[in-house]
This record gives sequence, C-alpha cells and structure tokens, in this order.
Amino acid sequence: MARPYADPVEIITAPIPAQSPFIPAEAKIVVGAVAPASPEPIPIVLLPGFEYRLREWRHPSTGEVHWRLERRRAAQAGESQD
Repeated sequence: MARPYADPVEIITAPIPAQSPFIPAEAKIVVGAVAPASPEPIPIVLLPGFEYRLREWRHPSTGEVHWRLERRRAAQAGESQD
C-alpha cells in the first residue's frame, strides 16, 4: 500500500524576471513557502529520505492557481510503492 503524501505547504511563485525563447511567458519561478511566522516566503528545504511532489491547486472561490508541495517517506530498496 502506498504511503500518502502529507505535510502540504503552499508555494509562492512569481513571474520569471528575464525573458528567454526557451521559457514560456506564463512560466513562474518558485520564491519560497508560506509560513505563518514569517512575513516573507521562506526557502524550501528538501530533506533526505523523503519524496516530494508539486501539485496545482485552485482556490474554490476565486479559481486562482496555487501550488502545494507534498512530501512522504521514500521507499526503501525492495519495498512496494503500491
């Protein structure tokens, strides 16, 4: 049985400051994560032994796109991910 992702945090994004023919105009750059104790987004620390994924989430009232970072313990060698 697969381990669920937990501990979601909201990711703050911003427009990419430089133009490039290889980066779409609507692309975003990750600024940091929301933290109640900090007025500014805080850096994201990825811990060893965990798997991470980013998920798009739309606010139910506004439809605004937000991003959530979720983590779960990484599978050990030979352990099933089902």
